Amino acid sequence: MPLLSPSHWEQQRPLAHYDLLVLGAGFVGLWTALHWLKRHPTHRVALVDPLPAGQAGASTRNAGFACFGSPTELLDDLRHEPEETIVARLHDRYAGLRQWRETFLPEELDWHEAPGHEVFTPSQTGSYHEAVDSLDQLNALAQRAGIPGVTYHVAKGISSALPHALSIAHEAGLHPGKAYACLTQALTQAGAHLHRGVALPPKTTWTKQAKGWQIPSSSGTWTADHVVVASNAWAKECLPELDIVPGRGQVLLTAPIPNLSFQGTYHADAGYLYFRNVGDRLLLGGGRNQFRAEEETHSGNITSSVQDYLEDYLREILLPGLTVSIEARWAGTMAFSSDGSKQAYVMNLGDQTYVAARMGGMGVALSPELGARMAAMIPS
Repeated sequence: MPLLSPSHWEQQRPLAHYDLLVLGAGFVGLWTALHWLKRHPTHRVALVDPLPAGQAGASTRNAGFACFGSPTELLDDLRHEPEETIVARLHDRYAGLRQWRETFLPEELDWHEAPGHEVFTPSQTGSYHEAVDSLDQLNALAQRAGIPGVTYHVAKGISSALPHALSIAHEAGLHPGKAYACLTQALTQAGAHLHRGVALPPKTTWTKQAKGWQIPSSSGTWTADHVVVASNAWAKECLPELDIVPGRGQVLLTAPIPNLSFQGTYHADAGYLYFRNVGDRLLLGGGRNQFRAEEETHSGNITSSVQDYLEDYLREILLPGLTVSIEARWAGTMAFSSDGSKQAYVMNLGDQTYVAARMGGMGVALSPELGARMAAMIPS
């Protein structure tokens, strides 16, 4: 049945009052609510999201990488940021990945830990050698961030088209759908209420009351003591002053390939391309840098331009001479800044509202740690 337009009675009704209302039920919103309920187990918490059940922006529509930073990404960061900033971000990403593993079983997440790799074409030999020459510095940054062992190593290339490689310890692949199901189950068991298909208006339409906020919606009026905007790429719709630029990430997945040689997670083209095995299938995503203007969108639709680009890379670089069929295609929307800053928003806005957003394409890794930080800012 298609969605019906709301009636006057639906719009003009009071809904339950909550101690905490989280706008956005993706990974960041879920982890924020879960951490806050651990601190305040008897309080009333609700999450609302405009998407239907089973979907959550980029959280359930990504490539399933549990990663924290490839060598060329860190080298590029070092050109623009102080080391302390990079170390702190690495710490948050790695700590977030460990929280997934400490909270849920590997089989629940379909978590497969193996060394990741960054791979280079012959034309990228200069970038490869720059990274090799910087390995001691990069490993020192990782050590300062609390990542154990030696993180980055020289590795063997995977083909004549990708003859150079560096390995990345502690990376993994996971099933984002299963991870999302684990989180939502943990939250509902903790007593949280999840409401789907609810679009909430900008903050300018909210009404401040003595105890908290009244927020109108097509479902009725929500009231809450504290409100967290955690809708990532859509957070700007509630808080227009935020510097958030959407970035669509497109993905394709092949049909089963006998004797698939790729095992693990792989980064290419300075992180703008990424591929991994999903059982005996190959997943490939990215290409946003080649079509930047058209990919700065909230649309979850795939496009022929990006999908053709990915297929060319698949057939010419990854699996030349092999007949491969594509089984699935999809896209998810990430959140970035307009000036290239990778600093996420985790802020108390000072009026019983908060924002946790702009994960920069690293929501899987960052959401547990930044959700905990957000929860610590919200009083009971």
